[in-house]
Amino acid sequence: MLNIAIIPGTSRPQALNPQIVTWVEQQLASNDDVRAEVVDFGSFDLPLLDEVIPAGAKMYANDHTKAWGAKLEEFDAFIFVTPEYNHSISGSLKNALDFVATEFNHKVAGIVNYGADKGVRAAEHLRHILANYKLAVVRDQGSFSIFTDVADGTFAPTEVSAAPFSSMVDDIVAWGEALKSVRESGAEEQAA
Repeated sequence: MLNIAIIPGTSRPQALNPQIVTWVEQQLASNDDVRAEVVDFGSFDLPLLDEVIPAGAKMYANDHTKAWGAKLEEFDAFIFVTPEYNHSISGSLKNALDFVATEFNHKVAGIVNYGADKGVRAAEHLRHILANYKLAVVRDQGSFSIFTDVADGTFAPTEVSAAPFSSMVDDIVAWGEALKSVRESGAEEQAA
């Protein structure tokens, strides 16, 4: 079974994000190949990046960073649910990602994005950021428009917008299982 963390992409009050996160969680609930959990970086009380040593060294000084990193270590895969703010991801998501690094190595991710133009520019920026972590991002993504997939403030995805989500999850499961062996081989090499 693949352990997937659903990462909300914003800490903005009154955001649409919680509705989409809930939808993602509901879609995964019926999949026997995965165990999904929402992991909100907001619950780790991360300030603006306050680690002195870059995250790649994994020499965290602060308890909030250690807790955030330890939680991410538990997962084989991630689904990021990101809005598009000013043609990119939210500052709060970028800040949360900057705290850690190796916790994402040789794992897999999918992206669910939304915005006025379906959030595709945020997804593309996020892909570049995640590549730095040696995190494989599958091709298909859930892309939702605030004009066609939201009605009176309620997330109501159209069938055409929601359709790629299923193939995204299929790829996450396939790649996630394959990457487990990559991580296991790496751990064996370090132990030797």
